[in-house]
Amino acid sequence: MIPAEYEGLEEQTVAVVTLSDGSQYSNDSANKDLGRRVSAILTKEVDKIRLVREEKIDRYRDVNGWDSVDFAEIGMAVGADKVVGIELDNLRLRDGATLYRGRADVTVHVIDVASGTVEYTRNLDEFTYPTVAGQYTSETTESKFRKLYFSMLSEEIGRTFHPYDFTDRLALDSAIAR
Repeated sequence: MIPAEYEGLEEQTVAVVTLSDGSQYSNDSANKDLGRRVSAILTKEVDKIRLVREEKIDRYRDVNGWDSVDFAEIGMAVGADKVVGIELDNLRLRDGATLYRGRADVTVHVIDVASGTVEYTRNLDEFTYPTVAGQYTSETTESKFRKLYFSMLSEEIGRTFHPYDFTDRLALDSAIAR
């Protein structure tokens, strides 16, 4: 088993806040999908974690605006001890006109709300899935591929916070065949 890189979420109230290029204007679907998937993994894998409801975070952002986001400020407003802040930039799902191959620059932060300090940062520069080839557009829809890409990305983010078996990371590209 590979140990968690960051173990400080146990027995904490945690807000998962996802930002993307488009989130300065509204809560786009990439934010919602990725945030929900990461939250589900944390709920399943991290002992005694309490997650702040997504609606509570959305309500705060509706009132205070989507363009300027301070993770610690959001955490304070929604009653969190820690914030898992996920920044998603340069999301692309296609590699040319006929191939689905997702790419995004992702940064994950853990912020202690009481002190406002960043306790952990992980950069996933140009997270690519599938890593070797891609899936032809004639074999699936963009919606299905988007779900698969965000599933793989959320699993990679989730592995930061819980122990996992290294063999789970082998042959990830084969998930396309499912």
